[in-house]
Amino acid sequence: MTYQQEPHTPPPAKNNRTLIIAAAAVGIAVVLVCGVCGIVAMVTGGEPSTSTSATSEAKASSAPVVTPVPTTPAAAPTTEAPPPAPTTPAGPIKVKVPNLVGKNAAVAEDELRALGFTRIDFGSEDEEDTFVILRANWTVTKQSAKAGTSVPVDTLIVLTCTKKQS
Repeated sequence: MTYQQEPHTPPPAKNNRTLIIAAAAVGIAVVLVCGVCGIVAMVTGGEPSTSTSATSEAKASSAPVVTPVPTTPAAAPTTEAPPPAPTTPAGPIKVKVPNLVGKNAAVAEDELRALGFTRIDFGSEDEEDTFVILRANWTVTKQSAKAGTSVPVDTLIVLTCTKKQS
């Protein structure tokens, strides 16, 4: 008795095209539902209905539900003056610059930030130490904004510093 082996047939491949079309249809349906909900929210002022009877009536009837838009009567002319317009500052806030020469660079920065200055930069006048990294080790020798002048708080203030002890 001889056994013949049957030829192996691979399982049928899944139809990827059908899966893609189904996923696209679901995506389109979601987009359409969201779009309709957005339009309804715009028309009704974005307030969802809290009435359950309107919802059950809408489900029972196939006719579309029309929500009446409340109308307001025309406002009668008033003799009151309109409220004054809010006042805005004429320009950016100006602050008097303190004298920072001779102070520790970290302390000088703290003073400027406490006054509201937001743009503070540090430079070195030393040939060997060209970058001001740890401000507590530096002393201010010059400042770009003259002490006693009033400048806007968004003015760039450059503090030139040294590491050398005087």
